[in-house]
Amino acid sequence: MVCGDVARIAEDVGLVEFLDRWVKSEAAERANYQLFLTELCDFLAVPRPEPTLAEDAQNTYVF
Repeated sequence: MVCGDVARIAEDVGLVEFLDRWVKSEAAERANYQLFLTELCDFLAVPRPEPTLAEDAQNTYVF
């Protein structure tokens, strides 16, 4: 695979749009981290973190 193919594939899956959206957030990391991670999970097609529960042993994949 050559570099041009990588760029085309990245555009096909929306990477350029995802990065363009988030590069504009600049210094608002604390304000945006949960939204960013949620959208990143969606982009990667992986499950989103679960809500935190009172029992710490059950909090295996949470914010």
